[in-house]
Amino acid sequence: MGLLLITLTCSILFSPIVMEYQSIGVTLFSCLMIASLVLTLGSLTENSPKIRLWLEITGTTIVILRAVVEFPNPPNWLPFFTLIASMLFHLGMMLMLIGHLFSVNKPQAEKLLAAINFYLLTGITFSYLYLLVNLITPGAFDLANQGISSWPDYLYFSFVTLTTLGYGDILPLSPLAQGLVSLEAIVGVLSPTVMIARFVGK
Repeated sequence: MGLLLITLTCSILFSPIVMEYQSIGVTLFSCLMIASLVLTLGSLTENSPKIRLWLEITGTTIVILRAVVEFPNPPNWLPFFTLIASMLFHLGMMLMLIGHLFSVNKPQAEKLLAAINFYLLTGITFSYLYLLVNLITPGAFDLANQGISSWPDYLYFSFVTLTTLGYGDILPLSPLAQGLVSLEAIVGVLSPTVMIARFVGK
Protein backbone atom coordinates (compact mmCIF):
# COMPACT_ATOMS: atom_id res chain seq x y z
CA MET A 1 0.00 0.00 0.00
CA GLY A 2 2.88 2.35 0.76
CA LEU A 3 4.46 1.72 -2.65
CA LEU A 4 1.10 2.30 -4.32
CA LEU A 5 0.79 5.63 -2.50
CA ILE A 6 4.26 6.69 -3.67
CA THR A 7 3.47 5.69 -7.26
CA LEU A 8 0.15 7.55 -7.31
CA THR A 9 1.71 10.64 -5.74
CA CYS A 10 4.50 10.66 -8.34
CA SER A 11 1.92 10.24 -11.09
CA ILE A 12 -0.11 13.21 -9.83
CA LEU A 13 2.96 15.42 -9.36
CA PHE A 14 4.96 14.62 -12.47
CA SER A 15 2.41 13.65 -15.16
CA PRO A 16 1.28 17.25 -15.80
CA ILE A 17 4.91 18.39 -16.07
CA VAL A 18 5.98 15.56 -18.37
CA MET A 19 2.91 15.80 -20.60
CA GLU A 20 3.83 19.33 -21.61
CA TYR A 21 6.43 17.77 -23.90
CA GLN A 22 5.02 15.71 -26.76
CA SER A 23 7.83 13.19 -27.13
CA ILE A 24 8.66 9.53 -26.71
CA GLY A 25 9.72 10.41 -23.16
CA VAL A 26 6.07 11.09 -22.31
CA THR A 27 5.09 7.66 -23.61
CA LEU A 28 7.90 5.97 -21.71
CA PHE A 29 6.91 7.77 -18.51
CA SER A 30 3.24 6.75 -18.92
CA CYS A 31 4.14 3.13 -19.63
CA LEU A 32 6.54 3.06 -16.67
CA MET A 33 3.87 4.41 -14.31
CA ILE A 34 1.29 1.86 -15.49
CA ALA A 35 3.79 -1.00 -15.29
CA SER A 36 4.76 0.11 -11.77
CA LEU A 37 1.11 0.14 -10.73
CA VAL A 38 0.48 -3.33 -12.19
CA LEU A 39 3.53 -4.75 -10.39
CA THR A 40 2.58 -2.99 -7.15
CA LEU A 41 -0.96 -4.32 -7.27
CA GLY A 42 0.14 -7.90 -7.86
CA SER A 43 0.60 -8.66 -4.16
CA LEU A 44 -2.53 -6.71 -3.22
CA THR A 45 -4.83 -8.78 -5.42
CA GLU A 46 -3.76 -12.27 -4.39
CA ASN A 47 -7.24 -13.00 -3.02
CA SER A 48 -9.05 -11.26 -5.89
CA PRO A 49 -8.18 -13.08 -9.12
CA LYS A 50 -10.93 -11.35 -11.12
CA ILE A 51 -9.75 -7.87 -10.17
CA ARG A 52 -6.13 -8.90 -10.78
CA LEU A 53 -7.08 -10.12 -14.29
CA TRP A 54 -9.01 -6.88 -14.90
CA LEU A 55 -5.98 -4.80 -13.89
CA GLU A 56 -3.56 -6.89 -15.93
CA ILE A 57 -5.71 -6.69 -19.08
CA THR A 58 -6.46 -2.97 -18.84
CA GLY A 59 -2.90 -2.12 -17.79
CA THR A 60 -1.41 -4.09 -20.69
CA THR A 61 -3.92 -2.49 -23.06
CA ILE A 62 -2.88 1.01 -21.93
CA VAL A 63 0.82 0.23 -22.46
CA ILE A 64 0.15 -1.18 -25.95
CA LEU A 65 -2.05 1.76 -26.98
CA ARG A 66 0.47 4.28 -25.65
CA ALA A 67 3.21 2.54 -27.65
CA VAL A 68 1.10 2.56 -30.84
CA VAL A 69 0.67 6.33 -30.48
CA GLU A 70 4.38 6.70 -31.31
CA PHE A 71 3.92 5.11 -34.74
CA PRO A 72 3.49 7.47 -37.70
CA ASN A 73 -0.13 8.48 -38.41
CA PRO A 74 -1.87 6.72 -35.49
CA PRO A 75 -5.65 6.29 -35.90
CA ASN A 76 -7.92 9.05 -34.59
CA TRP A 77 -9.77 6.70 -32.24
CA LEU A 78 -6.60 5.70 -30.39
CA PRO A 79 -6.59 8.48 -27.74
CA PHE A 80 -10.26 7.83 -26.94
CA PHE A 81 -9.72 4.11 -26.33
CA THR A 82 -6.59 4.83 -24.32
CA LEU A 83 -8.70 7.10 -22.12
CA ILE A 84 -11.35 4.39 -21.66
CA ALA A 85 -8.71 1.79 -20.78
CA SER A 86 -7.12 4.18 -18.26
CA MET A 87 -10.49 4.83 -16.65
CA LEU A 88 -11.26 1.10 -16.35
CA PHE A 89 -7.79 0.45 -14.89
CA HIS A 90 -8.25 3.07 -12.18
CA LEU A 91 -11.78 1.88 -11.40
CA GLY A 92 -10.36 -1.61 -10.90
CA MET A 93 -7.84 -0.22 -8.43
CA MET A 94 -10.64 1.54 -6.55
CA LEU A 95 -12.60 -1.71 -6.27
CA MET A 96 -9.51 -3.46 -4.93
CA LEU A 97 -8.99 -0.73 -2.34
CA ILE A 98 -12.62 -0.87 -1.20
CA GLY A 99 -12.12 -4.58 -0.56
CA HIS A 100 -9.07 -3.82 1.58
CA LEU A 101 -10.77 -0.99 3.40
CA PHE A 102 -13.73 -3.08 4.51
CA SER A 103 -11.82 -6.30 5.14
CA VAL A 104 -11.84 -7.64 8.70
CA ASN A 105 -8.44 -9.33 8.34
CA LYS A 106 -6.34 -6.32 7.29
CA PRO A 107 -4.33 -4.29 9.83
CA GLN A 108 -5.42 -0.71 10.54
CA ALA A 109 -2.26 0.77 9.01
CA GLU A 110 -2.98 -0.95 5.69
CA LYS A 111 -6.61 0.21 5.79
CA LEU A 112 -5.46 3.78 6.40
CA LEU A 113 -3.16 3.64 3.37
CA ALA A 114 -6.00 2.09 1.35
CA ALA A 115 -8.25 5.02 2.31
CA ILE A 116 -5.61 7.57 1.24
CA ASN A 117 -4.99 5.76 -2.05
CA PHE A 118 -8.73 5.56 -2.69
CA TYR A 119 -9.05 9.31 -2.20
CA LEU A 120 -6.23 10.00 -4.67
CA LEU A 121 -7.69 7.57 -7.20
CA THR A 122 -11.07 9.31 -6.91
CA GLY A 123 -9.50 12.55 -8.10
CA ILE A 124 -7.62 10.82 -10.94
CA THR A 125 -10.70 8.90 -12.12
CA PHE A 126 -12.90 11.99 -12.17
CA SER A 127 -10.26 13.77 -14.28
CA TYR A 128 -10.70 11.03 -16.91
CA LEU A 129 -14.49 11.42 -16.71
CA TYR A 130 -14.24 15.18 -17.25
CA LEU A 131 -11.93 14.72 -20.22
CA LEU A 132 -14.28 12.11 -21.69
CA VAL A 133 -17.28 14.42 -21.31
CA ASN A 134 -15.44 17.26 -23.01
CA LEU A 135 -14.37 15.00 -25.87
CA ILE A 136 -17.92 13.76 -26.44
CA THR A 137 -19.52 17.20 -26.02
CA PRO A 138 -16.89 19.86 -26.82
CA GLY A 139 -17.36 23.00 -24.76
CA ALA A 140 -18.52 21.17 -21.63
CA PHE A 141 -15.71 23.02 -19.83
CA ASP A 142 -14.33 26.47 -20.56
CA LEU A 143 -10.93 25.25 -21.71
CA ALA A 144 -9.23 26.43 -24.88
CA ASN A 145 -7.63 23.02 -25.49
CA GLN A 146 -10.29 20.37 -26.14
CA GLY A 147 -7.93 17.45 -26.81
CA ILE A 148 -6.38 14.56 -24.90
CA SER A 149 -3.31 16.68 -24.17
CA SER A 150 -5.41 18.84 -21.84
CA TRP A 151 -5.71 16.01 -19.29
CA PRO A 152 -3.40 17.75 -16.77
CA ASP A 153 -5.90 20.63 -16.67
CA TYR A 154 -8.67 18.19 -15.77
CA LEU A 155 -6.46 16.51 -13.17
CA TYR A 156 -5.87 19.88 -11.53
CA PHE A 157 -9.56 20.79 -11.75
CA SER A 158 -10.58 17.40 -10.34
CA PHE A 159 -8.51 17.77 -7.17
CA VAL A 160 -9.62 21.38 -6.75
CA THR A 161 -13.20 20.06 -6.88
CA LEU A 162 -12.56 16.99 -4.72
CA THR A 163 -11.11 19.12 -1.94
CA THR A 164 -13.85 21.77 -2.48
CA LEU A 165 -11.29 24.54 -2.99
CA GLY A 166 -13.21 25.89 -5.97
CA TYR A 167 -10.74 28.41 -7.41
CA GLY A 168 -13.08 29.14 -10.31
CA ASP A 169 -10.40 29.30 -13.02
CA ILE A 170 -12.01 26.33 -14.84
CA LEU A 171 -15.78 26.14 -15.04
CA PRO A 172 -18.17 23.32 -16.01
CA LEU A 173 -20.63 24.63 -18.59
CA SER A 174 -22.79 21.69 -19.69
CA PRO A 175 -25.43 20.09 -17.39
CA LEU A 176 -23.59 16.74 -17.44
CA ALA A 177 -20.30 18.37 -16.49
CA GLN A 178 -21.99 20.30 -13.69
CA GLY A 179 -23.61 17.12 -12.41
CA LEU A 180 -20.27 15.28 -12.32
CA VAL A 181 -18.63 18.20 -10.54
CA SER A 182 -21.37 18.20 -7.91
CA LEU A 183 -21.01 14.44 -7.47
CA GLU A 184 -17.24 14.70 -7.00
CA ALA A 185 -17.63 17.51 -4.46
CA ILE A 186 -20.09 15.35 -2.50
CA VAL A 187 -17.72 12.35 -2.64
CA GLY A 188 -14.85 14.59 -1.59
CA VAL A 189 -16.71 15.66 1.53
CA LEU A 190 -18.33 12.35 2.45
CA SER A 191 -15.54 9.83 1.79
CA PRO A 192 -13.13 11.19 4.45
CA THR A 193 -16.03 11.43 6.90
CA VAL A 194 -17.09 7.83 6.31
CA MET A 195 -13.50 6.55 6.48
CA ILE A 196 -12.70 8.45 9.66
CA ALA A 197 -15.92 7.21 11.27
CA ARG A 198 -14.97 3.66 10.36
CA PHE A 199 -11.51 3.96 11.91
CA VAL A 200 -12.87 5.62 15.05
CA GLY A 201 -15.52 2.89 15.31
CA LYS A 202 -12.76 0.29 15.41
